Amino acid sequence: MRRARLFILLSIALLGTSGCPKKETLGAASMSVLGPGVINNPKNKSLRFDILKFGLERFCFEMTRRGAPLKLSDDQPVAGRFFADTCSQTVLDDEHRKSIIVQYTGKGYGWTNVTGRIGFTAAGLVEYAPDFQLHDNGSMYIYFRPRKIDSTQFTTLMVESGVARGGMGLLNVNPDQIGRQIVDGQLQRGFTVIRYNDKGETDFALGYVPKGRRPFKPFVVDSADKVTLSNERTEVHTGQMDFIGGFELTDGDQALYLTASIDGAAGVDAFLVPKFLGDQMIERYVKTAGAAGLPQPPLLDEALAQGQVWKRFVPAPKGVYYLVIDNSNQVGRTAPQAQVGDDRAAKVDYVVQSGERP
Repeated sequence: MRRARLFILLSIALLGTSGCPKKETLGAASMSVLGPGVINNPKNKSLRFDILKFGLERFCFEMTRRGAPLKLSDDQPVAGRFFADTCSQTVLDDEHRKSIIVQYTGKGYGWTNVTGRIGFTAAGLVEYAPDFQLHDNGSMYIYFRPRKIDSTQFTTLMVESGVARGGMGLLNVNPDQIGRQIVDGQLQRGFTVIRYNDKGETDFALGYVPKGRRPFKPFVVDSADKVTLSNERTEVHTGQMDFIGGFELTDGDQALYLTASIDGAAGVDAFLVPKFLGDQMIERYVKTAGAAGLPQPPLLDEALAQGQVWKRFVPAPKGVYYLVIDNSNQVGRTAPQAQVGDDRAAKVDYVVQSGERP
């Protein structure tokens, strides 16, 4: 799926959003009572690991709910997603070893200019060495550095481009092996989860983010009454879709607030669908060429035009939702004309927030 940061961002999303019960009471505000000097001292291994475990009970819960954005490199837009089907975790906590072992299976998609879209399944086991640092402003930087990567499996379900299929056959290229190498290479970099404030907003990045710094975000967001769930840039090529989420509304008085802008294409379609419908579409999308049809009318169905900032709020029942971006002529209102050698990829900057209904 870019297979590039597949599992990492996915793992991050889990810690990053909802968090475990009473997580706020164990967050940056409470730890600041002890002070950064005490918390950050590497000698306090037991104390630090006990505090770190506050978010682990929901690790796999979030991992199986959110899609992990995948990138070919850190400065590139999202080029695919990975969606975990199963996840299990084990905490090793003794005198000699303090680790988190995560085992996962799932499916995803990615796009390259050589292969077009690839659908795949992946499975693996990773041992992480967790750590964190408390910044002076109360932000908490949680680090997951891989100790060991085992049993990475990658199986290609679909190569959309017939030209790519023929070329790989002539060159004796195994797409499974390429995918596995990308996955392992990215997993070896680990990831950083950043918890900013008492609202529970979190951020994440592939690799190591120094304490006090923030990953790049396309939008500057300043909203005291909303929680930012995602602030990213994705690239959706002609004939392709992207499934962003899932985003949770925790009660019936909330709404999802959406902001987006596009460049590189005249327009794209935006749909908001419940997670169970999005899961059906993803299942088809990773196995079959072309866009995935809508099983039933979405909660939101609108066209986004180049050069305009699009803003909407969608009151919706309590539940989990996907924002689907479509750049195909098979679904939605827009109809990009695919031409050989002329891929009008749409770069979409987007922010998804949750908050009370107006």
